[in-house]
Amino acid sequence: MKTRLLTQIPGMTLAVLLTLLVGQDLVFGHDDRREPRKLEGTWNVTLRFPKETCDRPECGVCPGGGPDIPIPNLNTFLKGGGMVWSGGSLFVGPGQGSWEPLGDNHFMARFKFLLFNPDGSRRGSEELTKEINLTSSDTFEATTTYDIFTAAGTGEGCIINETAERFE
Repeated sequence: MKTRLLTQIPGMTLAVLLTLLVGQDLVFGHDDRREPRKLEGTWNVTLRFPKETCDRPECGVCPGGGPDIPIPNLNTFLKGGGMVWSGGSLFVGPGQGSWEPLGDNHFMARFKFLLFNPDGSRRGSEELTKEINLTSSDTFEATTTYDIFTAAGTGEGCIINETAERFE
């Protein structure tokens, strides 16, 4: 009887250990079915200005000269809620701001960048609010509303449609 009990103990120990290891994934959030997706990281973002925005002179000139032309940029969402935006033009400075979660896979970001003339003088700024929905762990769609502030006037409520893929 003593021998039989001693051989059962290692088997029971192994069963308990396996149960704990499998359960650990669920407890510490490694089950992708239950874990909200994360926004933190760097994203390759494609902007598309819709016709409605391009038709509004107060929204400024549509990049590329027309609607729905894909315009690449980078968005980096930092741990703790900071954000960095990088565009691809000599006439636009880097953007800085913040982001926050609104719910599962739904986020809001707000940032600002400066606008420059070809001679390097400052011509204004843009303030942007981005509503982001993660469509997978590595993609998102967003609608961004921007307000442009220049000496020529202010354009408010201008829209940009965005899609993105995770860079890292």
